Amino acid sequence: MRDIALILHVVAGTVALVFGPLAIVLTLRLRRLNWAGESYHWAVALVCLSALVMVPYDWAKLWVFWPIAVATYLFVYFGQRAAEEAGGLWYRGVLRGYGGGWIALWTAFLVINLPDHPWSWAVPLVVGSVVVEWLCFRPAAAWTSQ
Repeated sequence: MRDIALILHVVAGTVALVFGPLAIVLTLRLRRLNWAGESYHWAVALVCLSALVMVPYDWAKLWVFWPIAVATYLFVYFGQRAAEEAGGLWYRGVLRGYGGGWIALWTAFLVINLPDHPWSWAVPLVVGSVVVEWLCFRPAAAWTSQ
């Protein structure tokens, strides 16, 4: 079971990392939920579900990924909800939701792949958060027009 979950985790994680920016750009451009956002949502759902399956196999080392997986999925879920109901400050929900999920995916990727560099989690968190918040407070005119 662990091996199947790991394979699904890697494949879904790769899809999510690729579709994250595409989902953000297309959702903001089209001002609605679209195929890229749906693909991103389900890829992240599979990444998080497979993480939850793998954590109990090495609880002492991996327990921290349980709350991270839940939070990552919730980011993307709330981003999708904002895309479904575009209006008002909807773009902030999309940016923070989809963007926050993408930041969490990159953070987990770097933490796992660069274990000798404990600061690696800070790079996507700091850079990504600054970019997301900058875009939230300086939106493109097309995002805010009715």
